[in-house]
Amino acid sequence: MEKIVIDYPCLWSFRIIGRDEELMKSAVAECMRQTEYLLTASHTSRSGKYVSLNLETVVADESALNRIYMDLKNLSCVTLVI
Repeated sequence: MEKIVIDYPCLWSFRIIGRDEELMKSAVAECMRQTEYLLTASHTSRSGKYVSLNLETVVADESALNRIYMDLKNLSCVTLVI
């Protein structure tokens, strides 16, 4: 399989899924404190158990992309990062 070539810097979108929207917003703000970003509500599950947020930010290179992904993934309030 060929590796996808990404031209950096580029705008990148993450989907963040968890249970508490306000807690997730606060945690993302702390995580992204030195980076400009846009965080918007995306979807709430039918049961209301899960909520997803869209995070958009410009990433300078692959290492920055991986760092942001891992920082988000390691947040205790985040269940999944896509």
